[in-house]
Amino acid sequence: MNIFSLVIRAVPGQLDTVKAAVAAVPGVEIHVEHEGKLIITVEDVPGVRCTEMLTRIQNIPNVASATLAYEYCDEENAPPKTLKQEQ
Repeated sequence: MNIFSLVIRAVPGQLDTVKAAVAAVPGVEIHVEHEGKLIITVEDVPGVRCTEMLTRIQNIPNVASATLAYEYCDEENAPPKTLKQEQ
C-alpha cells in the first residue's frame, strides 16, 4: 500500500473548481480546505501508480502548485532496490 499527502494551492478564485477536479481522482480524500489551499491524501488504487495520480493532480487546470508533504510505502510493496543497494 502506498499513501501520500499533498498541499494543493489553487489559482485565486478557483478553489471550488480545483476541489471538484481533485475529488474526482481515484483514491483521493480531501481533509482540509483553507485560504485557497487543500490538504489531501491519496491512496494507490489497483492499476494506477501513485506517481501517475500525482501528475494527474498537478495537471488539473487552475492548480498553482501541488507539494508532496508525506509519503508512506509498506514493506509488502516496497520500491525496487537500486543497483547500489544490491551490491
